[in-house]
Amino acid sequence: MKTDLIEKYAPILCGSTPPVVRDPRLLMDASGDVKIYYAPFECINPSARIVLVGITPGPTQMVNANNEARRTLQAGKSSREAIQAAKSVGAFSGEPLRSNLINQLNHWGFHKWLGLTDSADLFATSRHLVQTTSLLRYPVFVKDDDYRGSPDMTKHLLLRKYLLDNFAAEVEELKDAVFVGLGPQVQKVLDRLIQERVLKPDRVIGGMLHPSGNCTYRINYLVGDRSAPVPHATNPVPYDQGRRAFRERFVTA
Repeated sequence: MKTDLIEKYAPILCGSTPPVVRDPRLLMDASGDVKIYYAPFECINPSARIVLVGITPGPTQMVNANNEARRTLQAGKSSREAIQAAKSVGAFSGEPLRSNLINQLNHWGFHKWLGLTDSADLFATSRHLVQTTSLLRYPVFVKDDDYRGSPDMTKHLLLRKYLLDNFAAEVEELKDAVFVGLGPQVQKVLDRLIQERVLKPDRVIGGMLHPSGNCTYRINYLVGDRSAPVPHATNPVPYDQGRRAFRERFVTA
């Protein structure tokens, strides 16, 4: 686990003013309207069996991770401990994001495959089974708004560099894990990485929705009894196909 970046930004994280969203003191890189900020998401769990893949840490995750790193460093703990604490607190944090994620994982049967009572254990007593990550490890904003996939990270020079330098390196390090793409934007990039032979197709599980609050009503429908009409802009087919393929391979085999 590399600690050079957190050591570089530690004086800011631990400064008199706590870091905020899009804190200019934490700006790592920029190209036009695209800006990349630091948050300590370098932790990699080599024993992970599943990797939950988002697009990029959002503002809530950025603040939560930086504040947890600040508390840990101010308590006199090491850079490695700060990175681990920040990742465990910040990754897919905030509601309804985490609940939306857990509801989908339970509906698919990840807890059964992993021998857990509930997929919520992945964020508590069974963290050793999961790696939480993003295609773009560090928080990305476009025109000071959340990055949602545009510009295309596989074609944008700066974003592609961060994609390959960080996410592709995680793929190499987590050789025995399967990667769960969260949402169609993530899946599109994973498919591209399969074409480029960065990832093998049998290591990717697709079909889940991104767990953001904007998708809550869709997720509630998909994991529920579905007696109501299909919600607007909801296509159950990719979700159901992904769930069926996962269960046939991992749960009912």
